[in-house]
Amino acid sequence: MVSVIVIVGLGVLSMGILSPILPLYLTSIRVTPEILGLMFSVAMVGMVIGETSSGWLADRFGIKLPLSVATFASALVLFCFVLTRSVPAIFAIFFFWGLVRSALFGPSRGYIGANTPVSKRATFMAIITAVVTASRSLGALPSGFMADNWGYHSVIFAASGIAMLAGFIVVIGLRKIRLAKSAPPSVAPSTIEELPPLNYRTSFLSLTPQCVVTALQFLGLGALMTFLPLLATQVIGVRATEVGILFTIAGLATMVMGIPIGMLADRVGKKIFMILGLLVSAVAMAGIAFAQSFSWLIVFLVVNGLGMVMFTPAALGFLSETVPVHRQSTAMGIYGGVCENVGIIAGSALGGFVWGAWGPQATFLMGTIAASLGAVVCFALVRSGPSKTSGLAPPIEDDSCC
Repeated sequence: MVSVIVIVGLGVLSMGILSPILPLYLTSIRVTPEILGLMFSVAMVGMVIGETSSGWLADRFGIKLPLSVATFASALVLFCFVLTRSVPAIFAIFFFWGLVRSALFGPSRGYIGANTPVSKRATFMAIITAVVTASRSLGALPSGFMADNWGYHSVIFAASGIAMLAGFIVVIGLRKIRLAKSAPPSVAPSTIEELPPLNYRTSFLSLTPQCVVTALQFLGLGALMTFLPLLATQVIGVRATEVGILFTIAGLATMVMGIPIGMLADRVGKKIFMILGLLVSAVAMAGIAFAQSFSWLIVFLVVNGLGMVMFTPAALGFLSETVPVHRQSTAMGIYGGVCENVGIIAGSALGGFVWGAWGPQATFLMGTIAASLGAVVCFALVRSGPSKTSGLAPPIEDDSCC
């Protein structure tokens, strides 16, 4: 599990060092906000395909194959950004980057879901969320400084090199990793209730309400990832270095809050924390829309991080409780590939057109509306999965799960 977490951390570090600077680089070569939003949406389309298929691959053949793709192939694709300024070529690079980098998430989440007790699942999901947040923050810190002093290409080279390093750790650290079994080994009665339920028949259709809620929450994140650098530089008036600092402060604050909030979600209730996370994000996006200074931008970005860290581990733990152990990576791949990424696609694509039509404030208020609607849907339609004791019944053989 340590090797998996290190690989995820390095993979996200590679993305984190490039993501805050990429919108600035693209606008510097005269890409308009509308086209910029579409480019990031194309990357998310690639992630829908890649994350869904990588989860399935991990359940069938183990996590080493998808994680190798997520690291080595990402390094190659990232390098391609320095080779062209052609808009069609950049669209293709974004698509393939999304396709390969997404193989990092579903398999790693599924591996953790299959190897952790039900009663602490949100806590363990919060741990990997904290690692992801910390890596993204550490990447954002030097990226602005590098761009200001050595140019945008230096950031691209660094991102590609870190992804390659993660690939070497896949080769070295995962040599003996094993598949999750379709049935649990013999265990004592006192511990069987902690196993993920094997006899619970579920389908992707039954998870649709949670998927809708997640898409609405991540719609705001899609707008934030794509257009916050433009808001900070063009509206607030800061340099690229301050953009990197902005992402770093917000990410570190989120990392500190992540694990304690995950533990609270296990104790208080995952659905409750999902709703609270949506409401906090709604308030934060409204604050970002009307922020008039760099300081207020930091405050509301930290608040938005709080909303995300309240929602995401709780939602992942909630989902994991409804899925048999041998389908965890498939379910996590579908959840991340379809539910999360559809929201990011919508936020990135719609955000560009909203920015052009009604201005920066409307782009972020769109996230407020989406998160508020998600809280209503979550309260009304999301239902709890099976009880922990459902694993005591004889298993139902059902390969159509999820």
